[in-house]
Amino acid sequence: MLQNFRKKFIGDKAFYKMVLMIVIPIIVQNGITNFVNLLDNIMVGRIGTEQMSGVSIVNQLIFVFNITIFGGLAGAGIFTAQYYGYGDHEGVRHTFRFKVLLGTLITVVSVAIFWIWGEPLTGLFLNGETSSGDLEKTLLYGMEYFRIILIGLPAYMMVQVYSSTLRECGETVLPMKSGLIAVFVNLIFNYLLIYGKLGFPELGVAGAATATVISRYVELAVIMLGAHKKALYPYMEGVYRTFRIPASVLKQIIIKGTPLLANEALWAAGTAIQVQCYSMRGLDAVA
Repeated sequence: MLQNFRKKFIGDKAFYKMVLMIVIPIIVQNGITNFVNLLDNIMVGRIGTEQMSGVSIVNQLIFVFNITIFGGLAGAGIFTAQYYGYGDHEGVRHTFRFKVLLGTLITVVSVAIFWIWGEPLTGLFLNGETSSGDLEKTLLYGMEYFRIILIGLPAYMMVQVYSSTLRECGETVLPMKSGLIAVFVNLIFNYLLIYGKLGFPELGVAGAATATVISRYVELAVIMLGAHKKALYPYMEGVYRTFRIPASVLKQIIIKGTPLLANEALWAAGTAIQVQCYSMRGLDAVA
């Protein structure tokens, strides 16, 4: 009886070993992805409060974009795992193509919104009992960071498309490796460009944004080169040959994915609004 209970509700060592081999790289990769933006906040914080506040505010807005991308891809990911389990590589390609198309749409709309209304959106976080000079400086630093960081959004989107597809097909190590490389590149270029070390110009917040953009495209290059090795990932072969998706597949993904997209977008927006409420206490609260 005890043996049956353990078999049904607990499982054996092989099961836990398999789960940990999948889960641990995902935890590391997701932690790394979020740490890249946090790294900018930490290293810019050594320059001054206005710089750190400007970067922190912008990263709250970028966070909404990041989570919206995650939610948008999650719906298609349900079907990616199913198709891979069936051994249907063409089905995996359909979901990958959907992710690229949806991710591109979200990115184009987000970049347009941030480019046109980035300044008033950032200004929403600049309130409270703080001198007008400090607020103006924070807005200036924030927009300096914002305009550069937008260049990296397409790369972030494509990294999420590749890493989510690979994870859903049981490959978790490659996304983790690309993420580790991205953090290393970001750390090095942050040091060189924020503080002007080893002959590089001292760019401050612009240097932090530039370093992040460079790290995003390096991460994308690493994961793309690894994912398109035909012998390792046959479902990636010919994935860009066409972007036609069967209507039945498209309908299923939209029905399942729309609630996930809405949920994640609303949650991320809620966290940004919470920070905006903190901003009523002044820049120190934002920092």
